[in-house]
Amino acid sequence: MKSALIINPASARLGNTRKVERIKQKLSRMGLAAACFLTSRPGEASILARKAVESGAGVILAAGGDGTLNEVINGMAESSASLGIIPTGVSNVLALELGIPINVDEALAVIIKGHTRKIDLGLINDRYFSLMAGIGFDARSVKMVNPVLKRYLKRYAYHLSGLKSMISAALPPFKISLNGDREETVYAAVISNARFYGGSHQINPRARLDDGRLHCCLFRKGKRRDYLRYFSGVLRKRHHTYSDVEITEIQSAQILTPSIPVQIDGDYFGDTPVRIEIRPGLFKLISPA
Repeated sequence: MKSALIINPASARLGNTRKVERIKQKLSRMGLAAACFLTSRPGEASILARKAVESGAGVILAAGGDGTLNEVINGMAESSASLGIIPTGVSNVLALELGIPINVDEALAVIIKGHTRKIDLGLINDRYFSLMAGIGFDARSVKMVNPVLKRYLKRYAYHLSGLKSMISAALPPFKISLNGDREETVYAAVISNARFYGGSHQINPRARLDDGRLHCCLFRKGKRRDYLRYFSGVLRKRHHTYSDVEITEIQSAQILTPSIPVQIDGDYFGDTPVRIEIRPGLFKLISPA
């Protein structure tokens, strides 16, 4: 089957051309010949994936972090091609969710075995996501991440931006409509297609990639001490017990309140208004059996 390999050479666990060449050589030794493309700017992975699918590639391999994978997924989401993941990013949450090893050789072995499965994707306006959409505080934290610090501090750059967001001006509350028949006023929401968040944290622990629904965690208060309490609760896996936190299953959500920051799969997406919905079984990827 015709294959294409898309590599983000700036991803955290690559960092130099020798590692890129090593991946290409290992694939060749394993008997998988793939046309190789290196990204040079944000958004390019989507374009490369779309062109590869249009040229007949049945398997798209992606080496990068969750942001790169999001771009590749958006380039191939409505095709019959399968995605093979080589996790080389900071958190590699999708790989963790799927049980794909972080070790590059072991991840390549999973790809060679070729076991495929279908997963759901979330759709926010006209863009897909595999992991989550965050609205409010966490999205502003993602927006404030310094890309240079991210390269050197890795996930700790997100912690630093979270502190910066904490001391910034308070975000306003927003109205969120769930399934078109219920409206809530909250200060933050995380809508998950997968259980893991920012690594091994679990804001919506019952979320699964193939359960045909989204899982929504609502945070109803917005003072600094509330965010600190929520953060501590997530770390201790106790946030779901708080009276001002609710976790619910949904098929769709809509936020009409304008100018609230939104992140998807760990990258800043833009501002509200947005509509979010689930697309069950839309996407095919390669995972451990």
